[in-house]
Amino acid sequence: MTDECITIESDEDTDELPAPEFTCHCCYEVLVDPTTLNCGHSFCRHCVAQWLHSSQRNECPECRERWQGFPKVNILLRDAVEKKFPAEISRRRRAVQSDPQIHYFLQMFQQYGQMLTQQIPLSEGLQQAIQNSFCFGVMMTLIFVGVLLLRYHWISADSDYDILVQKPISRWNADDVSLWVKHLGPWTNQYSEMFHREQINGSLLARLRDEELSAAPFRVENPSHRQVILDEVQKIKELKVKLPQNLWEYKATNLGKALFLQFGLREFPRLTFLYLYLFDYEDTFLPFIHTCCPAHTNNAVQDVPPDNMLQEPSRHQWVEFRVKVCLLPYMLLVDFAWKWLSVHFWISWIVIVNAMLMTILEFFFIWTLWRRRQMSTLPKMFLWRMSNLLFFILLWPVLPQIYCDFEFYGGLFFSSILYIWVRKPFFKQAQQ
Repeated sequence: MTDECITIESDEDTDELPAPEFTCHCCYEVLVDPTTLNCGHSFCRHCVAQWLHSSQRNECPECRERWQGFPKVNILLRDAVEKKFPAEISRRRRAVQSDPQIHYFLQMFQQYGQMLTQQIPLSEGLQQAIQNSFCFGVMMTLIFVGVLLLRYHWISADSDYDILVQKPISRWNADDVSLWVKHLGPWTNQYSEMFHREQINGSLLARLRDEELSAAPFRVENPSHRQVILDEVQKIKELKVKLPQNLWEYKATNLGKALFLQFGLREFPRLTFLYLYLFDYEDTFLPFIHTCCPAHTNNAVQDVPPDNMLQEPSRHQWVEFRVKVCLLPYMLLVDFAWKWLSVHFWISWIVIVNAMLMTILEFFFIWTLWRRRQMSTLPKMFLWRMSNLLFFILLWPVLPQIYCDFEFYGGLFFSSILYIWVRKPFFKQAQQ
């Protein structure tokens, strides 16, 4: 009996003397509704309310670190304190409820919390919007600077070539003719200097015949070479200007189509190939399929490619093209750029790297939608991107040249970055 009394008395003494970790560092009594701040310190809730009312600062009373949001009651700590010191907690609760000043502090603190919770979503949304806008602005600035530097580095040397596709052959000088001969292929290096040395201008070039090319001073002994030169001259005489021989010349003569292909092949490669098949078959589709899926033929003359770009593709070419366009459409761009390494070495490698990255990103994108059962969002995304494509198709003639150049070169050099930016929400979901 005596031992039981001693045990009860010891429990009551423990109840009256709370441990330091259960003590509020404002009132130095046992914690009532302990509220934990961001810094980790806990205080009675009414003590935090009184401190905020008196100091008008959302700072910790002990370490002065600012807290964020509206402090909540630490439920685990509250349950532990009430279980360990029930008598002391009951006594303190009665004291807090009977004090009108503490009741006023708690009421003002609750109003502060309601006002804060209404402002937090707006401020967080505004902060997120500012952050996204800042990141987007930085990215676009870097792309713009990169486009200018790359364009200056690789295109400034070719700026003189663009004029040949817009300048009539009758106005060509000896330099223009030498550049034209050089662009016919790597096999013309032995002839370009000779044309320049003899000061052959456009008028003389248009009157050249086979026997003149084979005789002095030209001495083009290879009949295949003479035939290619004469055929190209005949095409220029019919069109009055030079045919595009590289990417920059094609863009100079077909800016609208270049913008369409650059945007469409990045966002809708399969649909773009279908459009070319239906509406631009001879000019664009046939040369493309013959370049990406060449026919397996034995050509006796290896240094001059066969003139078969307008022939109908074989059955093997059609099968190869359809399989690639369904499963790996961006790899067709890899095949196409690979064939142009001798003309545009660095640009071709940029296209190859971007196309390979977009192949990986497309599989990752489709896998993300499939895993999250969001395949139904594809039509909405398709319509949104299609509206952007129609915007460029319809309005590019009235847009400033610098804007068209920025869109073309930005998409050409940074296709994979733009691909990631457009589909960023889906890539974020895949990480969750």
